[in-house]
Amino acid sequence: MRIKGLILLFWISSLVMRGQFNSFVLNEIEVNIAEKHIAFYNKAKLSIETRQYNEAVAPLDSLLKIYPNVSSLNFLGGITKIFSESKKKSGLVELKRASVRSNELPDYTYWLARAYEINDSINQATTYYNKFLSEKKPVTEEEKELIQNAQKSLDNLKTAGQLKNYSNFANIKNVGYPLNTDASEYVPLVPSDESFMIFTYRGKFSKGGKQDVTAVMGISSAKAEEKIYFEDVFISQKVNDSVWSEPKPIKNINSALHDAAVTISADGTLLFIYKNTGKGNGDLYLSKLVGNTWSVPVIQIGLNSEKWDGSAAFFPDNNKIIFSSERKGGFGGKDLYMAEKIAENTWGNIVNLGGTINSSADEDAPFITADGKILFFASNGKLSTGGYDILRSDLSEKGWSAPFNIGKPVNTPNDDKFYMVTADSKKGYYSSMMAGGYGEQDIYCITPGIPDRPVRVVQVSGNITYNNKPVGGKLEVKNLSKPDAKPFVYFSNSGTGKFLANLAANEEYELKFSYKNLEPQTKTLSTKGVDSTKYLTVIADFYSEAVQKQMEKSRDSINAVALAANKKVNFDDFRSKYGNLILDSTTYFVQIAAYKFIENYDYSTCLRINMKIRRSSNDLVTRFTVGNYSTFNEAEEKLKVLKEQGIKDAFIIVFHRNKYRYLVDLIKAGVYK
Repeated sequence: MRIKGLILLFWISSLVMRGQFNSFVLNEIEVNIAEKHIAFYNKAKLSIETRQYNEAVAPLDSLLKIYPNVSSLNFLGGITKIFSESKKKSGLVELKRASVRSNELPDYTYWLARAYEINDSINQATTYYNKFLSEKKPVTEEEKELIQNAQKSLDNLKTAGQLKNYSNFANIKNVGYPLNTDASEYVPLVPSDESFMIFTYRGKFSKGGKQDVTAVMGISSAKAEEKIYFEDVFISQKVNDSVWSEPKPIKNINSALHDAAVTISADGTLLFIYKNTGKGNGDLYLSKLVGNTWSVPVIQIGLNSEKWDGSAAFFPDNNKIIFSSERKGGFGGKDLYMAEKIAENTWGNIVNLGGTINSSADEDAPFITADGKILFFASNGKLSTGGYDILRSDLSEKGWSAPFNIGKPVNTPNDDKFYMVTADSKKGYYSSMMAGGYGEQDIYCITPGIPDRPVRVVQVSGNITYNNKPVGGKLEVKNLSKPDAKPFVYFSNSGTGKFLANLAANEEYELKFSYKNLEPQTKTLSTKGVDSTKYLTVIADFYSEAVQKQMEKSRDSINAVALAANKKVNFDDFRSKYGNLILDSTTYFVQIAAYKFIENYDYSTCLRINMKIRRSSNDLVTRFTVGNYSTFNEAEEKLKVLKEQGIKDAFIIVFHRNKYRYLVDLIKAGVYK
């Protein structure tokens, strides 16, 4: 979370915190603390003044062990601890201990109310906030701000009371090491295939190390205790469902100042970055994945204003975004806007999302689901239960619906932001401060990502190749149901040939693949009747004239060869002896067709029967297969179903030791014993 280039863990300003060092606090501490312990107090004081509240906890704890009954230390210790999720309960205890001198401690009632709020004690927090408001007479700007904060908290507590018995039954799990460390990790971003995660990191591995904030802002030189780490962008590769690789900083993106991840496109090729040069309020930049390298971020013209512009989300076509900005003309604070791409690195047609979504408070951190139909965002307005909460709005023909709070356990009394869900909606990721975490902010996984509604989308992925080598080609997707709509345009990765596009359900599409000046390949695809997330692999192979002639010469009828091979097998005898046998390095598939030129195949059929496409490792054939079975009998059951559906030429093929083999060949080789 980034405000004016500084990291804030909560919405309370430093001006309010500095007000806690009144003459009573200073005098009581100086009188009761030995000279040899003053250094601990000075470190804590500087940490509080520079909003590094967690760093104030340890020195204050050291002092409290020696001086447990000094009310000012109890007071300051309690305030700093409620900024730490793991210490929030002991923070309330310390503030209660300080009650014996409550009349002399500045705004004591407010901080006691805040401690109850953080600890989810709605009734007690409401009582003390009301007591504070009845007693407090605003004079200074600090006092006015504190009163506004108290009034805002009362609104949050009212919402929390209304949602007290509402839960979305989500399971939240810390993603663990190595993604989370004793530093801060937040804004988790994954593409639709979840092959990697990009996130924002702030800690000892930040580029430039601990730096002087005031020097960066061109003001003055800070003391060592006042220096902070700046934000960097890190990436981790997914190993399996529960294991991630050691995160690495992205070299072309990170500088010595603030560089933070904002959003990633569904295909994982476009990455918005927030950068702050130390001279302004922060702007949005774009980096592109070229091969295996992220490009140097380019500032986005039209999006950025003289005010803060710091978060965004792509629509599925990558040509529209929703972003958050403090620009003039909004409803108050941060508002959500929509923008369209009008040229490379240039955006226009910017429109405020209106009063249904935006409020007089802050709306930030948007995310749009793979079908473009659900918007998640964070707000600290009246729908919040405390700090920022995750809200949801659904898109219909009438526009975005009135948002609602998604409730516990995702939302807490603290800041909860940067919520995103995977393309199939089965998992969500977000960042929060919770008890038992690794550090300050951690990244958490939520299952299910959307508990009450599956995302209905077809995830089309595959490769574009030229002479069987990956290339950077183009995919244009035209919605035939909406002839006036602009085609979606996607580009395959030049290093891997990989592309990915999410297509909404109940539409008719035309997919046009092209590479240089070669004849394009056009395929049609119907997503009618899709009721959840489906996956379809499409491979667009292009060939030079010479290679194509060579392949045509060697082409034979694969189905005829398979039929001849299967006639040599006594299936009744094989089924009784080996039908349930599980062999190492052996998998059974039902193959329904095989072509060296796959553009001849109907991809709507692939989608209808949930077919997976795999390329053989020992020939140039693209094989269309269904299932992935460990026994012959399981594959045969699927074969019967497919033949009933009219797939008459389907047959079983075996993948044995990294090669496709016919059953008769494995029998002759003595594999089955």
